Amino acid sequence: MEAVLGLMVILLGLSHGVETYCDGRQDGAQCYGALGGTVDIQLMDSTSEIPRYQLLKNLLRILYVREKRILSNTIEYRAVFFPSNGTFRINNLSRNDSGKYTLETFDSDGRMSDMWTLQLFIQAPVTSVLMVSECLSQGERKVSCSSEGGDSPQYSWTLDGRTLTDAEFLSVNNEDNIIILKQHISGHLVCSVKNNVTDVSKEQKISACGVGTYCDGRQDGAQCYGALGGTVDIQLMDSTSEKYRYQLLKNSLIILYVRNKVLYNTIEHRALFFPSNGKFRISNLSRKDSGDYILQTFDSDGKSSGVRTLQLFIQAPVTSVLMVSECQFLGQRRVSCSSEGGDSPQYSWTLDGRTLTDAELSSGNNESNIITLKQHISGDLVCSVRNNVSDVSKEQSICTCDISLPICGLRAVVVIVLLIGISIYFTWKKKKNEKVEASAVPQTEFPENSVLMVEMRSSAT
Repeated sequence: MEAVLGLMVILLGLSHGVETYCDGRQDGAQCYGALGGTVDIQLMDSTSEIPRYQLLKNLLRILYVREKRILSNTIEYRAVFFPSNGTFRINNLSRNDSGKYTLETFDSDGRMSDMWTLQLFIQAPVTSVLMVSECLSQGERKVSCSSEGGDSPQYSWTLDGRTLTDAEFLSVNNEDNIIILKQHISGHLVCSVKNNVTDVSKEQKISACGVGTYCDGRQDGAQCYGALGGTVDIQLMDSTSEKYRYQLLKNSLIILYVRNKVLYNTIEHRALFFPSNGKFRISNLSRKDSGDYILQTFDSDGKSSGVRTLQLFIQAPVTSVLMVSECQFLGQRRVSCSSEGGDSPQYSWTLDGRTLTDAELSSGNNESNIITLKQHISGDLVCSVRNNVSDVSKEQSICTCDISLPICGLRAVVVIVLLIGISIYFTWKKKKNEKVEASAVPQTEFPENSVLMVEMRSSAT
């Protein structure tokens, strides 16, 4: 009967949710169970040597065993005790199961032989995780992580299988549920939510956010620039309070129509208009957003009160810069600068914080992507690559390419001197050993190939 009851409880426990295990053999143990789930509490190693024992919850006896027979189990409809291994299983856990549990053992004379306690905490498990990310105005990415259910959730983040570093965070830290990533951060982002009974995670592939730009379109004929994949804020007017009706057209097609409120927005899934400050924001920009935009305003009689145009250009932003330098003949240094992405990139150079001069350049100029520096030029060289929507730079510390000394700095001089000294030492050592070996060979009065030795061999034969 006990085995059948145990099997029923096991099956019932599996059907309800999370199972946890707790070692309650140490006094003062802290155990955790999942709300609606099952907990296995290891009360003792073996019951064979214990004549009588009982388990109390908040001083009320819930289990009583004597001579290996379970005489009382107040929650037997959802709990079972296994005398063979000393495990007490509670199924379908509720908040009421939280509390202090005391195990008391008795000897054959009925005297208490031992007593220890444990504390059981019931927590709601985390059931699911939701991640939401959005690009901010300067190309940062805000990512929020929320969990359904779950008492006392703890958050952690990984990117491509590793913990996020401080260099990748713009604000907050790795244990918050909302983070802001710096520009150009991409990869597989995972938010993990855990508590003492569950550990659930959500993965999302994120890409680098496009750069946010701003354009003042209040002047007729304005030229605006937006970053491919990014966001542009176009200032159409100072205030809309005095404008009775207005509309924005792109290539002669109405995309925004306002009369007291926004009545029409053909790209509302990625564009917003703010009547309070007259700003029109377009997100997730594509090449198709390039074109002529016309703002038309009307008075209360429906007559045109003004027309302004602007032109929007969409450019791919520069995402990274690579610098490569090499020494050339006569001690000159050739430096090339290349950029990843970026429409119409423009280059500029600085050395130690100032613009390179013609006196320092052997070829190229301050706006070329390849330059050649004259002899004896050293310092912190920076190549900046920019277009109308981005500005990225790369710094490299360079040293002189002296013909006689093609390595930088005093440290290199010391190394060379040391190498020369070692070479001289081993050469001297080798010659000394050769002299010692030569002096150790016995010198005969008559060399082996002399005429006398040949005659002696002949007479002997």
